[in-house]
Amino acid sequence: MPEISRTKSAFWGIISTQAFTIISMVVSIVSTPLMVRYLDKDAYGLSIIFFQIINYLALFDFGLSTAVIRNLALHRGDDDHNRLMVNKIMSTGVLVAAAFGLLVTVIGICFAPLLPHVYHLRADLAAPAIPIVITLSLLVGGQFIQRGLGGIFFAHHRQTLIATPNFVVSLLTTGLTLLLLSRGVGLWTFVYANVFQMLTSFAMQLVLLHMYYPELRIRPRFYDKELTKSMLDYGFFMFLQGLATQVILYTDRLVIGKVLSLALVAVFSLTVRIPEVGMSLLGRITENSLPAVAEIVVHEGPARARLYFHRMMLLIVALSMMAFWLMLALDEWFIRLWVGADFFAGQQVLVLALIIMVQQTITRTGAFFLNAKGIARALSFVAMVEAALNLALSIGLGYKMGMSGILLGTILASLLTSFWYVPYLLYKHLDIAPMDSVVRPIIWPVLGISLAGTGVYLLVQLVARQPAFNHWLWFAPAGVVATGIMAAFVWLLYLRVPLGEYIPERFRRYLFINS
Repeated sequence: MPEISRTKSAFWGIISTQAFTIISMVVSIVSTPLMVRYLDKDAYGLSIIFFQIINYLALFDFGLSTAVIRNLALHRGDDDHNRLMVNKIMSTGVLVAAAFGLLVTVIGICFAPLLPHVYHLRADLAAPAIPIVITLSLLVGGQFIQRGLGGIFFAHHRQTLIATPNFVVSLLTTGLTLLLLSRGVGLWTFVYANVFQMLTSFAMQLVLLHMYYPELRIRPRFYDKELTKSMLDYGFFMFLQGLATQVILYTDRLVIGKVLSLALVAVFSLTVRIPEVGMSLLGRITENSLPAVAEIVVHEGPARARLYFHRMMLLIVALSMMAFWLMLALDEWFIRLWVGADFFAGQQVLVLALIIMVQQTITRTGAFFLNAKGIARALSFVAMVEAALNLALSIGLGYKMGMSGILLGTILASLLTSFWYVPYLLYKHLDIAPMDSVVRPIIWPVLGISLAGTGVYLLVQLVARQPAFNHWLWFAPAGVVATGIMAAFVWLLYLRVPLGEYIPERFRRYLFINS
């Protein structure tokens, strides 16, 4: 694929999936107060614990899905050899995924009876907890096969094609969840909704595969033992990184539920919801760029890798700092209007969550380029060290400082490990000097955007602190104006030049881009 076509395909894939994610976020914002209304704080906190457990189980494909995407991205030609390799990669991936799915189901079934004792659940929550975790474990096992089939759309720059039906199904699932909760179904709602989502999206996926890949064959005869070993050699280190990420970013709820209470799990989760959505949106940029970046770093040499690294890192840093200041300015006001002031954990917790958002996003962007190159072993090692250190610090500081201590443990663990080690690996394996990995794309944008962000923060607080303005009719225009000011500043000073070539000609003059 020509370079500009490949890059634009990845760029517009990012745009479309980001749009879907933002709309889904808005739907979640609207639906969450209704869920909180139908479930008390402890029940809502337990539902969050359910899905944290499920997220852990979902990791146990041992990085296979990422390895499948990477291998498919390197075999996109239309000749007989590449067509055969696609069939081998897909068949091997699906068959191995099925085996891992069975393993995950067994793990979930074994863990389920322990849940009521670990979290000291009251009787009405303990009764459904065990069968719910068992049923969700079965669903996760089935989703492994679905992931194996869907990787080809991402590898071949067809993210929008698969993201669109998934987005529609997600909206329908949210509607079904609210309907069942309103009918008094309780915690089983989340099981029924997930069954609907998996079966519907799987059916749509099969239709799209038949339409766009009629020559694709998933057959046992295409299973390749050597390919399995190759993919798992790479995938296992991706699994370790994913497991470490889950511990680093999402174990907080499990720790709070154990150290503090289930009710505080709900408060914490709603306070950090927007920063986590921001981290997810920023992460999607790199996820959707994997096929293009893998081709660049593997086939086009260090000079091209440095060019695209600098552009990607600048984009991520600029957007994450813009998000930092907007969320800091607006989040407390938003939560007061959204679910009530008693669900806000405090400004200190929010600031720490936002620091984690920026810190982790920047680090993972550097790690993303190393993974695309195939440098996974060293990253996995430092990620596991960071995860262990994070867990120890978070639990220790959590007992002493509460929620703030748990977040502070995450920040300190990163500073002591990946935050310095990833730039070292970038220099060692991709010849990206610290000046290009830290100073130019990180330090200067952070300082410059923080100056503008401080001004926007102070202006928003002048309005938000007035009791008479505690209404959506004031929040909405204040948010739009603040976002417009920050977006214009970031675009004109930092992103207009490096991203200008990807903007269609007809829009360039409106965005102050010289043709």
